[in-house]
Amino acid sequence: MQIGVVVAVRGFSPYLVQTLDAVLGQTLPATDVVLVDDGSRLPVVLRPEHAARVRVLRLDRPTGPGAARNAGIAALRDEVDHVAFCDHDDVWGPGHLAAHARAGARHPSAAILSGDTEIIGADDRPTGEAWRSLHHGLHRSDLVLPLIYELHPLCTSATVVRRAELEAVGGFDESLPQAEDLDLWLRLLESGSDLVSVLGATVRYRRHAAGLTHDVGTLAEALHRVHVAHADHVPDRVVRRAGAGHLRALATALARAGDYGGALEAMERAADQLPPTPVERVKTVLLRLPALRGCIGRRAPYPGR
Repeated sequence: MQIGVVVAVRGFSPYLVQTLDAVLGQTLPATDVVLVDDGSRLPVVLRPEHAARVRVLRLDRPTGPGAARNAGIAALRDEVDHVAFCDHDDVWGPGHLAAHARAGARHPSAAILSGDTEIIGADDRPTGEAWRSLHHGLHRSDLVLPLIYELHPLCTSATVVRRAELEAVGGFDESLPQAEDLDLWLRLLESGSDLVSVLGATVRYRRHAAGLTHDVGTLAEALHRVHVAHADHVPDRVVRRAGAGHLRALATALARAGDYGGALEAMERAADQLPPTPVERVKTVLLRLPALRGCIGRRAPYPGR
C-alpha cells in the first residue's frame, strides 16, 4: 500500500506543528505528504524539519474543505494508491498508517478504511464525549450504508480511501461547506465499495471554537442537503430519523442565535418526521414562551469535560 497524505489548512493553525509531527512520525512512513494552503492571506510557512518532507500546494484563493482536499489528491505522486486525510488540528497515533495497511492487506475488497476516534479539546485533553463507532472488521457496502447515512460515524482524519475509487466518484463535492466527507462516503458505498473499521488506528479529533463543526447551524443545513441527495438509497424510516435529528440540531443553533421563530419551525418540522421525546416536547413549549425561550441554546454546542 502506497499511502499519500493530504492536510488542508487556511491561515495560522496553532495545532499544525503537532499534526505534522504525528503524520511524519508514523511507524509506516507515508509515500507522499501534501499540505494544501487554502488561500491563506499570509502563506503558510513550515518548520525546516517539516518542509524537507512535506510538499506545500498554495491555492490562490480560499476554496473550502472539499476543493482543498481535491487539489491535494490531484497533486499526490502517481505511485500513491491510497489517500489518507488529516485535518490541521487533529493528531494520529504513531501506528495509524501501519494499522490501515494491515487492514487493507487483510480485506482487499475494501476501498474505505477508517479507524477509531477520540475527541479532545483545545488543551489536548479528552472532552468526555463518546464518538459513535463501528465494530471492527469488514462491512458490506449495502448493509452499512444506512448506518453511515444516519449516524455519520466516520471521522475524515481517521479515514484512508483507495485512490482509484475515490477518483472514480469524483472526489469531494466542492459546493458543500460542511458534511462533504459524509457525502463522499455515501457515494463510495453506493458505488459498491466495502468499508473496514480498522483496529489499532486512532485519531485524536479536536473540538475548538475555530473549528468548522463548531458552527452547528451550517453543519445541520449541509447534512440536510446530503441526506436529501442520498435519500433514495436508504429506507424511509432512516431518512425520517436522520431528518429529524438535523432539524433539531438546527433548532438549537437558531435559538442560540436568537432566531426563536426559526427554531420553533425547525422543531415542529422535526416532529412531523419523528415523534418527539419528552425533552424535545419541553423544548418546543419553551420556544413558545418569550420569558423562557432564552434557556434553549445556552449550552455549548458540544459538552465539555
